[in-house]
Amino acid sequence: MLVVGGGLVGMSCALALSRQGMSVGLLESRSGPETPQSSISGQDWDSRIYAISPSNAEWLSSLGVWQHVDAGRVCPIAQMQIFGDADSSHLKFDASEAYIDQLGFIVESRQLEQALLAELSKSDVSLMSGVAARSAVFSENHAEMHLSDQCRLEARLLVAADGASSWLRNQADIAISTHDYHQMGVVANFETELPHDNVAYQWFSDDGILAWLPLPGNRISMVWSAHEQFAKSMLELQAESLSEKVGRQGGMTLGALKLLTGARAFPLRQQTAATLVKPMLALVGDAAHTVHPLAGQGVNLGFRDVKVLAETLCARGQHQSCGDHMLLRRYERARKLDLLEMQCVTKGLSGLFSHSGVFVRKLRNWGLSLTDRQARVKKYLMNQAIR
Repeated sequence: MLVVGGGLVGMSCALALSRQGMSVGLLESRSGPETPQSSISGQDWDSRIYAISPSNAEWLSSLGVWQHVDAGRVCPIAQMQIFGDADSSHLKFDASEAYIDQLGFIVESRQLEQALLAELSKSDVSLMSGVAARSAVFSENHAEMHLSDQCRLEARLLVAADGASSWLRNQADIAISTHDYHQMGVVANFETELPHDNVAYQWFSDDGILAWLPLPGNRISMVWSAHEQFAKSMLELQAESLSEKVGRQGGMTLGALKLLTGARAFPLRQQTAATLVKPMLALVGDAAHTVHPLAGQGVNLGFRDVKVLAETLCARGQHQSCGDHMLLRRYERARKLDLLEMQCVTKGLSGLFSHSGVFVRKLRNWGLSLTDRQARVKKYLMNQAIR
């Protein structure tokens, strides 16, 4: 089988399938992931940050990947505090309340990339980087890939892990439905005056959704989901002005902020493929779905896709092809509820907190405060988030 796309989900997919004894190739048009610096000081922090759930960290550990991540660049989340736009609206999640060690781990993208690459280099996966696919042809029993270097590959199964603008998904004529939030996610890293104590913060307001994610030491990573015009105005701010604005928006909770990495922005859209599978084709990660970043579940959903796909293929009959459509439909059915729940929650919350009506504002703030008083509800929500 052939995995197309060498991002986090694609590399983990190739590795997981290989560990099941399958013959796997991994195709990536880039030459290879960036090499991280050894120092954790200064300006070398990656602004691409992920919140990895405990169950996915455990799964990555079972693949031998998590052990390659520099522990000095990983920050566990002990608590999460969420604030509405009224002083009384507050919701707190504490790992101790769910009898777990942490709610998740904050880690840089390039740390995960290098960890996956280190383990892949020891595996039986055939790595093909720096070469692009030119066409994909699906026949009755196999799929063919024609590459930019004139090579031709055959596989019983192609796995599209090539991102939200998936080339392979388009080659298979799989339609997508898109909801444009008309927002951008602005990301940057800051040094903080006060310690964060491994607490993640999130504020909902008329100016969007601001999240502070703890990094090792007195550092945080910011994700500010805001309307396009407001987001673009933030990108134009000088370092001191941006630091002051972000600090004020967070109520100066961690004291004065100092910008470590320049602000970047990306458009926010929810995207869903019409189907996750076709004969000899399966979609995983952003090629299959994207969600609003407010729940920090994007890459976690992708990793769960990979886990279920690997389990489905491992359970196939002795003479059943890994590209069999009925087999792949099992994977699609198994992922349907999880994806639907996450997309409904993120879309609903984003819509609720972007509404400026007085009644809706009171309702959402009341909802936050009410949830904070419901121990069972909070425990359920935490258990959903740590999957």
